[in-house]
Amino acid sequence: MVEIKIQTNDANQRLDKFLQKSFPNLSKSMMYKAIRNKKIKVNRKRCTFDQILLENDSILLFLPPDVLVQKEVELLKEKVQLDVVYEDENLIIVNKPYGLLSQSDQKEIQDCLVTRVQRYLYDKKEYDPKSENSFAPTICHRLDRNTTGLVIAAKNAETLRIVNEAIKNRKIHKFYRAKVQGYFDQDAFSVKKYIRKEGTKALVSSSPQQGYQLAYMDVRVLSQENGEAICEIELHTGRFHQIRALMSSLSHPLTGDQKYGYKGKQKKYSLTAYKLDLSEVDLQMNQKNFEI
Repeated sequence: MVEIKIQTNDANQRLDKFLQKSFPNLSKSMMYKAIRNKKIKVNRKRCTFDQILLENDSILLFLPPDVLVQKEVELLKEKVQLDVVYEDENLIIVNKPYGLLSQSDQKEIQDCLVTRVQRYLYDKKEYDPKSENSFAPTICHRLDRNTTGLVIAAKNAETLRIVNEAIKNRKIHKFYRAKVQGYFDQDAFSVKKYIRKEGTKALVSSSPQQGYQLAYMDVRVLSQENGEAICEIELHTGRFHQIRALMSSLSHPLTGDQKYGYKGKQKKYSLTAYKLDLSEVDLQMNQKNFEI
């Protein structure tokens, strides 16, 4: 038998979600069966899989030891470089460099923005993986490996929920700066098309199709010279490769973006998440507008 005490960062989530995060060897079928058979209890009482956990709740698990091996968070072994633009007790806003993954794409520990944030907070003694059941500091949204710029990371579960909800409800305004091929006749315009991810590329449709999702953004042309334009782009949706794919569909691929139709010699594309507006987010912060 194992007893787990629910801490601040574990609270306000469903029992099944908590168990899936905490015990990687516990299959869904075994978990649901154990809940039905009262081999998993909350506060020594029968529980339901969708029960919302409260701080200081006690979970009892009468299951085999090999199933109850808790998930371990592995940290990067050495201190890391992290370009912190803003920080308070709840969140960090960092400037992600070119070539760094936002999240790991392998099972083993990997240098990426998430693991850098965790190591940074560990070194500051603000995060100890051994003291947490299910939560680890993480980023609230992602940038592609070769896109630079501002990313929000949450230090606690409540902040993560608030920021994720704000992103879902489009209360966080994200602005990008991109260098693209060709000139534009308009100074500002909106783009509404549909995107479907296929492998490592985004396919674009001008009309709704099965499997495609709406991709919506506003474009403002800042300058034009030497056959290129610098554009400010505000995203209203966050689809896979949205800016790259939509600009290519307008016959204005990002300079250097050979995957999406650029034909020149440049090897790197220029795309930066350079501004964030969090003024509509329900968090106490010293400032809510950021620009690099």
